[in-house]
Amino acid sequence: MHDLIQLMGMDIVNQESNDPTRRTRLWLYDDVVDVLSSDMADCAIKAIVLEPPELKEICIGPNAFTKMRRLRVLIVRNVHNSFQGPIYLPNELRWFQWAGCAPWIPEFSSGPKKLMGLHMIKSSITVVPQQFKDFQQLKYINLSDCESLVSMPDLSCTPNLEELNLLNCKNLVEAHESIAYHDVLQVLNLEGCSKLSVFPNVLKSKNLRALNLRNCTRFERFPDIPHKLEGFKKLSLEGIAIKGLPMSIENLVSLEDMFLYDCRNLVSLPSSIYKLQNLENLVIECCTNLIGFPKYEDSADPCMKTGLANLRWLDLAGCNLSEVEFLENLSCFPLLRQIVLSDNNIISLPTSINMRDQLIELIVTNCHQLQEIPGLPPSLHNLYAAGCESLPRTGDLPSFQDFVHRWLTTADIYSLDPIHPDFVTILPRGEMPEWVLLAEEGSISFMASEDLYNKFLGLALCVVVGDDEQKEEISFELVSHVNGERQNSPRFSHYTLDSDHIWLEYMTPSKLWGAVDFGQIDGNYVQFSLEVSSRVVKKWGFRIICKHLEDGVKIMLQDNQLIDPALLYEIVQESTGLEAESSVMNENSSIEIDLQKDLQDCQMNTEKQSQIGTKGNHKLILTQGIRTETMLTSSSTCKYEHGGVGLQLLLLE
Repeated sequence: MHDLIQLMGMDIVNQESNDPTRRTRLWLYDDVVDVLSSDMADCAIKAIVLEPPELKEICIGPNAFTKMRRLRVLIVRNVHNSFQGPIYLPNELRWFQWAGCAPWIPEFSSGPKKLMGLHMIKSSITVVPQQFKDFQQLKYINLSDCESLVSMPDLSCTPNLEELNLLNCKNLVEAHESIAYHDVLQVLNLEGCSKLSVFPNVLKSKNLRALNLRNCTRFERFPDIPHKLEGFKKLSLEGIAIKGLPMSIENLVSLEDMFLYDCRNLVSLPSSIYKLQNLENLVIECCTNLIGFPKYEDSADPCMKTGLANLRWLDLAGCNLSEVEFLENLSCFPLLRQIVLSDNNIISLPTSINMRDQLIELIVTNCHQLQEIPGLPPSLHNLYAAGCESLPRTGDLPSFQDFVHRWLTTADIYSLDPIHPDFVTILPRGEMPEWVLLAEEGSISFMASEDLYNKFLGLALCVVVGDDEQKEEISFELVSHVNGERQNSPRFSHYTLDSDHIWLEYMTPSKLWGAVDFGQIDGNYVQFSLEVSSRVVKKWGFRIICKHLEDGVKIMLQDNQLIDPALLYEIVQESTGLEAESSVMNENSSIEIDLQKDLQDCQMNTEKQSQIGTKGNHKLILTQGIRTETMLTSSSTCKYEHGGVGLQLLLLE
């Protein structure tokens, strides 16, 4: 609620009466104390919200609220009741919330109760009394952080209950059998119930949407699911003691998210997991005794043509996997967008990974035995392979050359997408690609007109980072200025590295320099500058990716010498269309690189070095290189091995 609306509402209530007992709502400590100590024969109060900024002590007798027959909401925080004993509440009360109250459940008069919400977090209650059975309209129970609670209430007494939160009830041992059959229950949160060891053998709660058993460290057996649970969406099983899941897990037909982080006793997964056709996120991280991911062929269902048809995110980091053959089958995970295989013992990735055309991120960090990354899919944006010291050097890695060239040739396509993520590559050993222009000082600057700046699609940044003697997180900051004013400064970080690594990232101009308003700037040119700041950066370089430059712009660049044309990597579009432009054959990338090298060598014989950009006493010295243009022509089309049409890209002066 906006502060002004709240103040307006308070003012309206204050105008109701000078007598607090005749107002409908109370929130001031002194008003509440006055009301509780007065004779309330005709009390108009409907809501009390008492939340003092500092802990207050107050004496509330057992019958203080019984005459408030209109009371509907009672919320008390940061208040200690000096009276030791239960208090009685009116049956018309809808919501009761008192954090840190004494070890009792409030009592009500005989007759039907209308309470819908009971929140008693951090209370010292040990059991829920039998009187609880009278709360037929109760929908929400929150007893989180009640560390003395040892037993769960019988939910059959609350047929309309939708949410039960017992977070961090550390002495709770047994979950009542009634949770297995409750037809209305939607959310059951038992996270942090570290002594919970008794749970129903079956789960039939047909409206259950979410079950959280995270850090129930003594929970050893997941229940069977004999019937389909159509509404079940999220299952959190992090840090529990199960050894496996039942085959009946397939009956969670609507499951979208399943988390099995740090289940150290987990040995296997049922092949029926492939039948979870709505599962989107599957995290099985740090399950160190997992012997492998099940194979699709073992699911033995001839009617199922696609396994895990909607899976987007698969995380198997830290599971001691030695092979990932299950990824070879393209009839599984057809929509997979992110694969995390970090900290495993894999030696190679399946060759079919280059045909996963939805994959945008591959993380194989600290796979120390990984020796090969095959051709990568055309959709891939991010490749994280830090700590993979068994990989060949980046210069000998064809997929690396293809991956880098892909962002250069598809930069304009992705610049049209405002939510498109940056391209990122992290690989062992710090070999800077030849197409990157090395910055020999810590900062650079250049001038650009509005027409030229509007041609910029992005910047390809390359940073060589070394190991940190302090063994802390590797990080560096890219500091940018526009006409001397500091702009957004993206910060990049990664886990500790034991050797030199190369970090490549493609970023849009708006991420670096923000929204540049040339109309508010005197003159025709704006000064842009960049600086990489970090103790772990050994060297860095960059290249500006831009649209095709018209002849007039090229002449202007030659005349004013405010920016070295070698900084600009031009992308030329022809009528072949954007979709065709993004198709680059893996096998042709080495040809393209070799051609570029030949052209650069020839150009180096005739062109002189130039110096650009100053910032204070710093200068950036760049070798004047070739301006490369990616030309798409009809004569350069060729056929993929699998029948698709690709394009060979020629780099022309």
